[in-house]
This record gives sequence, structure tokens and C-alpha cells, in this order.
Amino acid sequence: MDANRIKIVGIGEGGARAVGKIIAADFMGKYKNVDFISVGKDENILLSSATPNNILLNRDAPTIYKSISNNLRGAKIVILIAGLGGTAATGALPRIISFAKNNNAETIAFANLPFVLENVERKKNAEYCLNCLRDVDTAFILPAEKFFLFRLYQREISVGELFEVANEIFSVGAKILVDMTADRKEPLKLGRSAFGYGYGATVLEAINNAVKFPALDSDELSQAKKIFVRVTGGNDIPAKNFIRSIIAPDAKLFWQVDNLRREKILASIVFTKKDV
Repeated sequence: MDANRIKIVGIGEGGARAVGKIIAADFMGKYKNVDFISVGKDENILLSSATPNNILLNRDAPTIYKSISNNLRGAKIVILIAGLGGTAATGALPRIISFAKNNNAETIAFANLPFVLENVERKKNAEYCLNCLRDVDTAFILPAEKFFLFRLYQREISVGELFEVANEIFSVGAKILVDMTADRKEPLKLGRSAFGYGYGATVLEAINNAVKFPALDSDELSQAKKIFVRVTGGNDIPAKNFIRSIIAPDAKLFWQVDNLRREKILASIVFTKKDV
């Protein structure tokens, strides 16, 4: 059995679409140690999903959850992607977290909260799921309103485009965490965290764009206790000095370089204010 096995689980429509984006982007077959699973209540969404393993929640519950538990066996890391507020996440998320924990897997979650003006039931569901996410090792949680910051060509963004942006952000975020954690011996255990990423022709440009990532709060970055920076496509001392200049003097900075050649350099930042 692969000791570094990673399971990425998309929960609900948004989670399934985000997982599909990861699979579609993996044209080089890079993620050979990753299993993809989608769990949801909409059969049409699952049938149209690129995920090789789809689990429909509209069947006998004991059978369903036994199937999910079996699929999570042998995982070193379980990455969850879900929109909070819907019935799929409310029913499945706590059980999946419990299964992963029982298997001693590191747990990482990407989730978005519903809009402030959404109905009371979705808000209650989201609050319940949010409490469940306290049990995961590392959690990235964005309010839906944050996605409005990603204006397309300086124009208003439709609701459909909004959720496409969310799926893209979480799919890229999951890939970043796969690369960052795959070879680590110890789990990150960052608690509630934040991340950003950016592309550029140079390392410094990519880092600068990652810092300006719309959903990333620069004030929170300046207060971070632990920061992970990963650069794919090159290394640059001035870029590292730039990061050092905007974070706290006592913050722990972990700098990773992947020299894989790309058309554009990708820089990603993951950080937490938790003193770990």
C-alpha cells in the first residue's frame, strides 16, 4: 500500500465540480498517488462528473457510509472540498471527518460559507458544518461574499461565474496542498488558515501577485505566526527578502522551490495566525 496516499473528496455540487477541475488539469498524470471521490445528492451532477468514484447519498445510509469509509482507508491525507449550507455537506461532512480521523489521516478542508442574506436553514446548516470543521487539522474557509472580489475584467460577476471562481480557487488550493504536504512526515495542523496564489514571469512578480490575491488579507499575513511559500518554476533571493519584509520578524517562514518548468511561475502562500 502507498504510504503517501492522498484522497480528495468533493462534497455536494461545488465540491464535485472542484474535484473535476483538478482531474481535468492533471494532463501530465502528476497525481498518481491521489484518489478522487465525489459525494452528493444530485445524481445528474455525479453522472456528469469526471470523478472516477462517485457516491450518491440518496440511498440506504449504512451502505453509503460504509462505502465512504472503505474508500478512505489507507489515506495519509484526506482533503475535503465543500460548500457549507447544503444538505449534502450537512449530512456527509461530519461522518467523513470522523472516518478520516479514525484512520489516522491528516485532514485538510476547503469550504465556503453561504451568503449573509441566504435563508435561515442554510445558515444553520453552515454553522453546524463549521463546528465540525474544528476537528480537522487545517481548514481554509471563505465567505461567499469574498468571491465577489474576483471581478472579471473589472465588471460585475454573475452568480454562475461566482461559483466557477470558487471551484477554481479551491481546486488550485487543493493542488497546492497536495504538493506542499505529499513528502512531509508530520501533518501541518495549522487550524483555521488562509492561502493565496499568483502567477508571474518572474518569481518576484508571482510572489507579489500571491500577496495581492483578492481573498487574502494582507493585515492577517503581517500577523501570521507560520508561513509556507512554494514557488514552482524558479528561485529568487529578492522575492524571499520581499516576503520577509511584510511578515512579522518572529514569524516562521518555510520556503519551498519546485524547479518544474512552466510557462509562468506559480507562487503560493499558506499561513496561520495560530502559534504552532
